[in-house]
Amino acid sequence: MTSVRQVLRCARRRLGQLTSESGTKHLNRSVRCASTQAQHEMVDNGNGKKIFTSPYGEYTPSEMFVHEYVWKNVENHGNLTALVCSVTGRKYTYSQARDAANYIGRSLLNIGLRKGDTVALIAPNYPESVLAFLGILEAELIVTTVNPFYTPYEISRQLKSSGAAAIIAVTEIAGNALEAAKGNLPPGASVIVIDDGTGSSPEGTIPFMDLITRGKSLPPIKHGAVSVNDVAVLPYSSGTTGMPKGVMLTHKNLVSNMEMTEMTVDERMWKTSSATFQEVMPLILPFFHIFGMNGLTLPRLARGTQIITVPKFVPEQFIQLLANHKMTGMYLVPPLLLFFNASPFVKKEHLENMHHAVIGAAPMAKDDFRRFYDKFQLNQDNMKFCQGYGLTETSPVCCFEVSGTKPGSIGKTIPGCEVRVVDPTTNKDVARPGETGEIWIKGPHVMKGYYNNEAATQSMIVEDGWLKTGDIGHYDEEYDFYITDRLKELIKVKGFQVAPAELEALLRSHPGVVEAGVVGVPDARCGEVPKAFIVPKKGSNPTVESIQNFVKGKVSDYKELKGGVSFVDSIPKNASGKILRTKLKELCK
Repeated sequence: MTSVRQVLRCARRRLGQLTSESGTKHLNRSVRCASTQAQHEMVDNGNGKKIFTSPYGEYTPSEMFVHEYVWKNVENHGNLTALVCSVTGRKYTYSQARDAANYIGRSLLNIGLRKGDTVALIAPNYPESVLAFLGILEAELIVTTVNPFYTPYEISRQLKSSGAAAIIAVTEIAGNALEAAKGNLPPGASVIVIDDGTGSSPEGTIPFMDLITRGKSLPPIKHGAVSVNDVAVLPYSSGTTGMPKGVMLTHKNLVSNMEMTEMTVDERMWKTSSATFQEVMPLILPFFHIFGMNGLTLPRLARGTQIITVPKFVPEQFIQLLANHKMTGMYLVPPLLLFFNASPFVKKEHLENMHHAVIGAAPMAKDDFRRFYDKFQLNQDNMKFCQGYGLTETSPVCCFEVSGTKPGSIGKTIPGCEVRVVDPTTNKDVARPGETGEIWIKGPHVMKGYYNNEAATQSMIVEDGWLKTGDIGHYDEEYDFYITDRLKELIKVKGFQVAPAELEALLRSHPGVVEAGVVGVPDARCGEVPKAFIVPKKGSNPTVESIQNFVKGKVSDYKELKGGVSFVDSIPKNASGKILRTKLKELCK
């Protein structure tokens, strides 16, 4: 195996030299970067499997807990600012944040929670949301992160599914949390409320700051028989299809992914804080989502970054945030880049300190990057856009493009992550660059499985630990990857997952509906939006507006039927009764 890799390395290095000798100056720089700094290894194991490994080195997982990893360098930058609230201005230094998380953990145990209990964190991006998350883990509890913009019905479903024993929410949505808790939490379960400045906390709830205040005088946490293979976080994902499921991510999964990604980006993108420099980034991505959580917040805290929390994206407030803070980097989803391109109020001076931006959740077109550079008179030397790829089930990162020279590419495999491209029809690995197939992933960052759903786990993790992503892609001659389509049925609205099955179940509860099928349709602003096809009951005459209003209020706004409603005689299905969504999408054309 080693000799084959050495031959491949030498051949690719020589190819890079030959190409750079005959190319332009700009091409030389790109080719040298691609050919000599970061070349994939691709190994044919003799059984037809073509396995891509990372060009950024080999990786051995650490035996660390998530909170240990986050605070590992805290003594080096204890006096630096860790978290700042963009709304209230509340700040925590690294020393204050580390102590607060510990006190929170002590208090959670003091109110009766025990190792292995699950706490539902239902909160927008506030410093206290991050501190609560880390405190829960330090107390050897499990945190299930819940979309704070969910309706009570949606929250209750996750509370019940996860077996949550307590809730931490914010004032603004405390009413929804309490409504959802009815019948879905154990008797006497605690509901803890973070003061977000929007009003008073409901009677019977515990003020979040009391956890910190009381925790100071409580005895230190006594750690029992715990393992890095224990579940730490239980976010919810629909996987490749179906209803949302609890994704069991262990401490090892999450720490491994942070370390694997840091090996890829270290000193290429982000720098560790020092006495003379600190990265400053806004937390616009929702912290409850794996991208905002383990892609941005936790690894950047481990390196001493100052994080400005943004609880809700309001254009005017966000532009003011850019003006007030000298941001050095940013993590984005496609709609945010489109906002930069479209808004007349975002100026070049807002971006003058920014050297990198990471974009994920959905592919971006080259023209969108070009429009950004043209509008702000910048180029890749001033600011690089680096795309990544991953999913909740892989903690999340699998691939990263760090050069900023390949718009549209998700780059190469990160250390410790193996990738295959498998033809979904033949179930064989594709043979050549440019051929498309389903992306399969393997590594220490792959989830433990779906909570209480062994059937779904086995359908997604197959053949000795390979995870089938449901995403269709290919690789080029330099072994950079591209995502082009999805096998999965999920609809991606502004980076958020919408499971058609969830909306279909809701629509079938309408008194005038016999059957329903839901697909995503393209939308310039959101990427995709849901559209419903309805088979009405005989004698009933539902209207487009009545169907849309029926859904509105029962689900989050991004799940609403903004793609419209069409009435049909039947929903196309295969022999096993599965909805043929490709047929429905053809009706949209």
